Amino acid sequence: MESLPEGEKYNAVRKEGEALLKKMKPWDEEMVQRKSKAYDDVENYPNKFTANYMFLINQTESDIPRVNQPSLNLLKQMNAEWSILKSRANEILNKDIPAMNKLLWDSGKGAIWKD
Repeated sequence: MESLPEGEKYNAVRKEGEALLKKMKPWDEEMVQRKSKAYDDVENYPNKFTANYMFLINQTESDIPRVNQPSLNLLKQMNAEWSILKSRANEILNKDIPAMNKLLWDSGKGAIWKD
């Protein structure tokens, strides 16, 4: 967005780009703790969904130690939460970014890359 030239030609692109960023930021903030920069930062900033989910998956995929029912209940709850987060991500990747790319191509500026 910062590289777009000024002018009315790019107002729609800029507006849609800002809307896309506003949609992506809350999703990212729910998924990953970006404030943690060093090992000790986990004491200052709470883990987000990705760290908690990966920890729980690792704990529940093994029989040693035996997995207890509260962990299985939490895994079920987090699986449901992941389903919602994943559908939001798929909407961004498969609908919003392609629509933004079309606007960018139509304005002569190229596209957003996704891996």
